[in-house]
Amino acid sequence: MGRVHAVQGWILPVAAVVFVALAIGAMAGWLFWDEPITRWVVDARTSGLDAFFRRVSSMGSTRVVIVVSVLAALAAWRRCPRLAIAIVVVALTRPFAEAVIKELVSRDRPIGDRLVNGEGFSFPSGHPLATAASWGMLPLVVALYTRRRWLWWAVATAVWTLALFVAASRVYLGVHFTSDVFAGLVLAVLGVAGAERFITATHGGCGSRGCLEVDDVDPELVDRPVLDAPT
Repeated sequence: MGRVHAVQGWILPVAAVVFVALAIGAMAGWLFWDEPITRWVVDARTSGLDAFFRRVSSMGSTRVVIVVSVLAALAAWRRCPRLAIAIVVVALTRPFAEAVIKELVSRDRPIGDRLVNGEGFSFPSGHPLATAASWGMLPLVVALYTRRRWLWWAVATAVWTLALFVAASRVYLGVHFTSDVFAGLVLAVLGVAGAERFITATHGGCGSRGCLEVDDVDPELVDRPVLDAPT
């Protein structure tokens, strides 16, 4: 994500602006597309999809994301303690940030047609935010242990695909609007980017052998690790 931002520096500022715009729109009731999308999704329900999206949604539950964050932090600690600290910080601050934003926006959840219980306000959706903020850290951990880019891309694609499916499940189950889940994903992207920035700012970087300085790796002998020190 840091490399993408280095090339396309507008992405994260635009993401922040989009999140703020969605929050304001949710507060003011301007997000007119949410109700039609919810009605269309509800009309498309089947028993098979009901079971599938219930299971997918559970991947963003509190119990699951806590386990994922703990395991990711333990795996990262051996090679890059700063990444482990960042994972813990994101895991601890995420529910508080979510609660504060929900109280500020105070958007009611969709009315009726819920397949699961939903408590509190609707914006942003906590499940995709929690999924991306926990599972989304796994590519950073994988980058500490391998130089195989195909493996890193496979993990990154899998975890962010999971986050998208969890987001879709919350709309399908009738407990969130589309803008709620999209805002949750945007906020998670900003959080993961912040974790990368923290690691880079406090140390040279984390390579596949751990927290490294640039001179620790001879570029003539090895490929650059997925998550490496800036040059």
